[in-house]
Amino acid sequence: MSFTAKKNKSIRKKLIIFVTFFGLIISIGLIYLNTDNSKKRNYELNQPENLIMDFTIYPSTIPENELLRIDEAKKLYDSAFDHSVFYGVVNPDQLIKFLKHAWQWDKNAMPYYYDVLSCKDFYDKRGKEDGIIMSFAEFMHKYRDQLVDSAGKPLVEPDVFKSEQMRQYLWDKFADLKYPYFAYKKGGGMGFCWYDEQGMARPCSDEQLEKSIVYLNYAIDGGYHCYEALIARMLFQQGDHYQDEKYKQIIKLTEYRRSLKSDDLKLAIDYAQLMAEHSSMIGILRMTEAYFYGLGREQDPVKAYAWSLLSDYAKQKITEIDNNLAWHAYQLPPVWEYNKEIQQRLEQMLTPTGKQAALDYLETLKTKVITWNYNLWRNQIDDFYPKP
Repeated sequence: MSFTAKKNKSIRKKLIIFVTFFGLIISIGLIYLNTDNSKKRNYELNQPENLIMDFTIYPSTIPENELLRIDEAKKLYDSAFDHSVFYGVVNPDQLIKFLKHAWQWDKNAMPYYYDVLSCKDFYDKRGKEDGIIMSFAEFMHKYRDQLVDSAGKPLVEPDVFKSEQMRQYLWDKFADLKYPYFAYKKGGGMGFCWYDEQGMARPCSDEQLEKSIVYLNYAIDGGYHCYEALIARMLFQQGDHYQDEKYKQIIKLTEYRRSLKSDDLKLAIDYAQLMAEHSSMIGILRMTEAYFYGLGREQDPVKAYAWSLLSDYAKQKITEIDNNLAWHAYQLPPVWEYNKEIQQRLEQMLTPTGKQAALDYLETLKTKVITWNYNLWRNQIDDFYPKP
């Protein structure tokens, strides 16, 4: 073999070795790059906001007679956490009980667990700084093994708690399923359209008011006493009893929604009477108007005058029992003022016989008042068996 041939063979051999080595380097780089990208994709896909969420609404696995009432769930949450001063776990046993309910789809516990999740990082930070109150992270580290069902099987946090975006979805779905807490919150939040630049209540669309009425009725069926909000949505385009945000101007019954059917107007006044029988000043005023104008009731000046006198009596009664908290005092002046206006007009209309008949009827009305603390009754929730 000639020297030139040997030289060319040596060059080809080196070239083959170089190409092979270079190809190996590229392959290793691609493997590393693919591995790195795969890890990155897996990391991104496993973030809470990118998880494939289970949107199913599950019934609770807790027996129906052991589910928490609405007020029980709140009291349990409040007793488990200090969420006003120290921000941490104050009663681990109560928190264990609370989490067992929330993780087993007890609908009345679930919204408060979202409250825990939304600020647990703040709890954890405060717990570390104070060194006194147990943080949520510390609690989970110490008591996680106690989160079991009645058979001792470890509980798993539902997927719906892994994304804050699921919170509104669940609340809407629970409201549609007539769970009263959620219906109460949704109905109360959607039937009022806030105030304009002058501080006057904005009118709402009939569609929005009707939706609010539906949810508030769900809440009432579940034990709530939200009749004040309900009749405001039924009667007035503003969805409120006051024209302005400072509660200086009461909306008169004569300004009721023109799309309101006569049967619904009567029903609204029925609810007003129920409120009045629990010493609601708004309820008493609406009864006075109903009989005075003949709206939702037959026009009857004698009964209208009696109801107006009951308003005066209620005002005196609250003063006597020294219970200014029985009603929101700052909302009362326009109620007294409008009541007095109607009363004076009735006094000019009625004969002495009619006025005496009104006084007699007033005594009957007094016996029908169940309580003189309206706010207490309004905030109560009738007992009921929660739905799973």
